Amino acid sequence: MSEELLQQLVHMVAENNRLIKDVQQELREFKAEMYEFKTEMYAFRDEMYAFREEMYEFREDATQRLERLERQDKLIEADIGLMHKKVSDHEREINRIKQVGQ
Repeated sequence: MSEELLQQLVHMVAENNRLIKDVQQELREFKAEMYEFKTEMYAFRDEMYAFREEMYEFREDATQRLERLERQDKLIEADIGLMHKKVSDHEREINRIKQVGQ
């Protein structure tokens, strides 16, 4: 009876050892996958930082261009106002000369 019990115990220990080895192997695979995932996440984070920098650069460039356009628009408006004044002055002068010549 004790020999049969000893055989069962040996069998149980062998089965436990096999299960432990399987769990250890799965744990190693899991760790490897997690390290790979971690590496991918760091790469993704770096890409996001680069994208954010590109967006900041784009926004800064767009802001500078819009400010330049606003300045040019104000200058054009001032030029148009001055031209309108000169045209009005010339029309008055032309009308004055016409009236003097009549």
